[in-house]
Amino acid sequence: MWNVRSNRNIKRVYSQIWNTNELLVSFDGSGVYRNWHYEPKWKTTTGWYHADQNPDLKPDRCCVQGFVSLTNQNETTGGLIVFPYTHLRFHELKNQARRPNDFVAVPSTHSILDRGKAVGKFIQCQAGDLVLWDSRLIHCNSCAFVSDEQLRSRPTDLLRIVAYVSMSPAAFVSNQTLDQFRKKRKLLAQNNCTLTHWSTELTES
Repeated sequence: MWNVRSNRNIKRVYSQIWNTNELLVSFDGSGVYRNWHYEPKWKTTTGWYHADQNPDLKPDRCCVQGFVSLTNQNETTGGLIVFPYTHLRFHELKNQARRPNDFVAVPSTHSILDRGKAVGKFIQCQAGDLVLWDSRLIHCNSCAFVSDEQLRSRPTDLLRIVAYVSMSPAAFVSNQTLDQFRKKRKLLAQNNCTLTHWSTELTES
């Protein structure tokens, strides 16, 4: 995780997004899919559509989430599904938000998903790829939806491994000095606490 968080190429991308080199990196977690061919109950569920930003408190772009994939991801492994351009209709989710929670569950029947008719885009990626998306974008993880007979016999324990990472401008830190923020976050890290994709907030996950 620390290798990803300190990767210069990742910082370069985020510096271009935010137009600054003064960034804070998230102390985020990781995600794995176990090979459910060994045990069917391990199969990841899908359809838990959501956005990771509160439309009432944070209506504008203020976070770009991401992950570095450590494995190849395709229809046989499962992975990330996004609904393109839904961030442009983010305001429609105000009735779904619960203050001060940034996790906003979106029913498939919601108008922003065209009452269940919207089709998400599955993100194929290779090991080493950096995948980014606006936190206002509706997305979810998905199980595999194409069968791969080789996975039944291949000794693969983990189908999908991702290291989550996000960077935001240090200027976004509020209600405390940057030094105070860093000291508090260092203490959380020393106590083995994992935070969220909000790199400028101290929210435990």
